[in-house]
Amino acid sequence: MMIFENPRVTGVMINYYFHCKRQLWLFANQIEMEHSSDLVLIGKILSNSFYKDKQKEIKIEDLIAIDWLNFEDGVIHEVKKSDSFEEGHIWQVKYYIFYLKKKGVMVKGKINYPKLRVVRDVELEYGDEGRINEILSDIIKIVRSEEVPKREDKKKCRGCSYFELCWT
Repeated sequence: MMIFENPRVTGVMINYYFHCKRQLWLFANQIEMEHSSDLVLIGKILSNSFYKDKQKEIKIEDLIAIDWLNFEDGVIHEVKKSDSFEEGHIWQVKYYIFYLKKKGVMVKGKINYPKLRVVRDVELEYGDEGRINEILSDIIKIVRSEEVPKREDKKKCRGCSYFELCWT
C-alpha cells in the first residue's frame, strides 16, 4: 500500500525532482533525513545569520515555505547555501511564483546565495507554466510508484542528506 496516496507537491519536492528521483520518492513517502543533515543545518544558520531582519518562512497551505517575502516590491526570496543544484532551486522558485499566481498573487522571485554573495532573479517565462504542469505530473507518477527509484552513482550524492540511507 502506498503511504502517499494523494500527493501534494511541495517546493522541496520540486527541488528534489531535479536533484534525485530517489530522494524525491523517499521524501514524498515520509522518509525524511533532513533533520540529521549538517548541510541543511548550515543552510538554516546562513539564512538566520545573513537575513536576521527578514520575516522567516512564510508557509502557504503546507505546500510552499517561502524564506521571506518583500511586501514593498512583491519579491519572494529563497536562500540557498550554494548554487551547486541551481536548476532545482530555480524551478522551486518558479513553482512558488506559479502557485501564488494561481491564487491571484503576482510576485517575482530571487534566490539568495549569501556565501557566494550572489542574488539571482527568477521569473516565470513563456512556456514555464506548461513545463511546471509536466513536472507536477511526473512527480506524482514517481511518488506513487510502488518501488523506490534506483540510486544513481553521482558525485552530488555526497552532499545529500539521504547519502547514508542510500549508500550504507
